[in-house]
Amino acid sequence: MRYLHAERFQHIIRHARRTNPFYRRWIPEDGPVPLLTRQVLQEHNEEILNRHPVTARTSGSTGVPVKIHSSPARNARNTPAVDLLVRHLGGPLPRTEVIYPRGPNDPKTLVHILTPIPEQVEILRRNHRARRATAIVTYPSNAVLLAQAILEGGQDFSFMRRIGLISESVDPGQIALLNRAFPNAQIWSNYSSMEFGLISFQCPYRPGFHHAATEKLGIEILDERGRDCEPGQIGRLVITDYYNFEMPLIRYEIGDLAAFATCPCGKISLPGLQDILGKVRGCLLHRDGRRIPFINLSVALRDLPGMRQYQVIQEETERFTVKVAAAATLDAEIRDVFVQEFGYAPQIAIETVDSIPRDPNGKFYATICRA
Repeated sequence: MRYLHAERFQHIIRHARRTNPFYRRWIPEDGPVPLLTRQVLQEHNEEILNRHPVTARTSGSTGVPVKIHSSPARNARNTPAVDLLVRHLGGPLPRTEVIYPRGPNDPKTLVHILTPIPEQVEILRRNHRARRATAIVTYPSNAVLLAQAILEGGQDFSFMRRIGLISESVDPGQIALLNRAFPNAQIWSNYSSMEFGLISFQCPYRPGFHHAATEKLGIEILDERGRDCEPGQIGRLVITDYYNFEMPLIRYEIGDLAAFATCPCGKISLPGLQDILGKVRGCLLHRDGRRIPFINLSVALRDLPGMRQYQVIQEETERFTVKVAAAATLDAEIRDVFVQEFGYAPQIAIETVDSIPRDPNGKFYATICRA
């Protein structure tokens, strides 16, 4: 099963073959369009960028970072789907965003994700007092830390009306914890990526389902043999951006799994997704007892020259295993990154591998904390 707008799909193919040297070779004149894997994108990243500036890098939450270019006009294509979600949620609310900064034009409502949790809690209270901010947008892993701090401190956050969870998979245990800490808040999530922006958003009426942004994206779900999956069958997610004309991504296998489904809400006409499995950011344990977000360490590892994929496993508080797929030996650089992040030198066992497979549940964890 697939959702491809035939005219838009053919238009981006023709444009890519005409303007991009990689796609001129990659897409045959009169044949099927091959799947673009993340490894192929990495190997030909500069050619696919085609001299356009890098506007974003994947955060490394998949462990396989790539460089992206996306124009403001293409980014604006996110707006209709976001507006649709907000409208069905009941309209916009003043909010606080606790995410990783993306650039100099970040909104004033943004709080850096590395802000200590106690300070985040106080900022939420201060923003509520100053401008009646009753919504928060953040990563699920950070929202869980906030909820734990609020519950442990016996604080009243009943004023919060909406919790938005972005960029990571969400599980029922997290939702249950958030419901306890924010008893009056509506909790929603979306599925997005640096490559495509918004891919789907959680249905406000039937939270077990997502609605896919097929106005701007072509979406396919394929089995291991490359055949279309049936509704309800979990398979590999393949996405085409109809509007990224400067750095086309055509039939790109993003590395996540999902299933098509028919949402029973009857109120939103966009196609349904279910069982979205994939990128999960985690938190690591500092020896002083703090839980620290993985993203800063992830970004530093991602930017090491020749790095293709990595996974950080915290076996004990000061003992790590780091699996690395890279073009060169990076042992010394990896150890330096850990010292810079933690302020001390933990024990690190570095394993060189060709690639790092998914867990049996279909998810890839760039970080696993067993401490």
